[in-house]
Amino acid sequence: MVGGINVKKTENLSVGLTDEQLRAVVDVDPELVRIGYQVIEKQKQETFRQAWKNHWRAACWSIFLTSALFMEGYDTAVINSFFGLPAFLNSFGIKVNGKLTIPANYQSGLTNIAYVGQCIGLFINGYCQERFGSRKAFIGGMILMTATIFLAVFAVSLNMLLVAELAMGIPWGMFQTLSTAYAAEICPIQLRGYLNAFASVGYGGGSFISSGVLKACSTITGKLGWQIPYILQWVWPVPLALGCFFAPESAWWLARHERYEDAEKTIVRCAKPGFYAEREAAGFVAFMRHTDALEKIEAANGSWKEMFMGVNLRRTEIMMGVWMVQLWNGNIITGLTVEMLEDAGMSVAAAFNMNLVLSAMSIIGVAISWVALSRIGRRHIYIAGIVLEACCLLPIGILGSIPQTPTRLNAMGGLMIAINLLFHFSLGPVCYSIVGELPASRLRSRSIVLGRFVYLVSAIIGTQLRARMIAADSWNWQEKSAYFWLGCNLICLTWTFFRLPETGGFSFAELDILFANKVPTRKFKQYKIKDEVAEIGVDLSEKQNIEHMEDVNVELMDETEREEVAAHEPVPGARPNVLV
Repeated sequence: MVGGINVKKTENLSVGLTDEQLRAVVDVDPELVRIGYQVIEKQKQETFRQAWKNHWRAACWSIFLTSALFMEGYDTAVINSFFGLPAFLNSFGIKVNGKLTIPANYQSGLTNIAYVGQCIGLFINGYCQERFGSRKAFIGGMILMTATIFLAVFAVSLNMLLVAELAMGIPWGMFQTLSTAYAAEICPIQLRGYLNAFASVGYGGGSFISSGVLKACSTITGKLGWQIPYILQWVWPVPLALGCFFAPESAWWLARHERYEDAEKTIVRCAKPGFYAEREAAGFVAFMRHTDALEKIEAANGSWKEMFMGVNLRRTEIMMGVWMVQLWNGNIITGLTVEMLEDAGMSVAAAFNMNLVLSAMSIIGVAISWVALSRIGRRHIYIAGIVLEACCLLPIGILGSIPQTPTRLNAMGGLMIAINLLFHFSLGPVCYSIVGELPASRLRSRSIVLGRFVYLVSAIIGTQLRARMIAADSWNWQEKSAYFWLGCNLICLTWTFFRLPETGGFSFAELDILFANKVPTRKFKQYKIKDEVAEIGVDLSEKQNIEHMEDVNVELMDETEREEVAAHEPVPGARPNVLV
């Protein structure tokens, strides 16, 4: 204790480059690295308004590519709501107790087969995005999307529809992670979380559009009643593919592929004219090379195997956990709202009206999350969302034991709306903010792919369970299924509290330093990060001289040589490595 201050504790809250990271410093002009570090620090000091004003071009391109997720959000909502659509039931339904219904196996199958296709698409993107870049991968996915829609429009049986959903799932899987990795790399720090969260607007907005389309089609009894929603999907691919042709490639991707001049041009292009002073864009690229050098310690090849080695193992575990929590928190119960409300006694028109309101909450929730992201950390929003959803799941389960009344139906519909609002305020958008920032840059696209793959596997299991919980010809739990999801919710809460760190407000290099030093989960924001190579500049040749002179016997030197060694010796405490 000095003057009432615990000196040791203060020192413990500071971390810097590890010895391995210092040895990995790349041979780049140290002055340029220092300039790049200053550019990053300026980004961190910007307000949202300033960041948007300075980097609105990058933000708009990020939004443009992320809008591809409207297609997946649209179709996922369409296929789930088809099970309560009269036109679809007339074409494909069977009678159970005098009422047309889609068998539980097909209900889960039509949803899950799309997940299988998405898994295939994920791994295609994991290779293509890092090999060919985001632009080429995106355009290729759009071409494939245009072709696969034909299968759904002209399906004549549930089995043919299964094939169509499988085929369409492949390009959807590509877009799911491509846009997240692209947004994380092209946007400045203060916009990164917001633009990654926009992915949730894509899913929610697509769901909202589908709800409006389905409501309009709910009175059409012929096959056009279910074909029109599929036909409308052709609106998206052509304009998105053409627009992407003019989009800038990620500067981080260009730097990883040693296209440094192109990376510098992209940085300048994505900012307002004249924003970067002389050498600042070049310094930013030098800082990217510095970050890439730090990550080569644990990810020299950027391979799938390296995600499970060294400090990357912890990052991979968190990546998979964040994605799984997004599904198993209980929000999945809202996926069959229309069918559940109809089975509980609500009219078709009223059920679809409720579904429209439910979908609108997706957009409203994301807007609220943007406000929260500017004031609250990602970790705290995630925890709050899980807790609040638990408070809605419990009363839904209780309502399942109460006799059917109009008040009960309205209360259940209101709770479904509340869950969807809470999800899209918290876990829905913030998941994308976290997973875009969490991985090492060299592993970003593959790591997000793996996490999303785990999510899809969970979704296959979850939708199988959900369909059986709701279907009249299966378990028929209805609202009581909320008790099951409440239990899953509490497990998610426990994991999140102990394993999810705060990732917002850090540069990619700073996150590398935090993970390399094994900083405890709940203390990420408490540590001061010192990247002395970037802050003051370290000449690689001088560093090598220092390493060489460590083995020299100083006693055998003359006075001049000793003075030279002393001049190169590091100042004690100047390099804060792992502190316990």
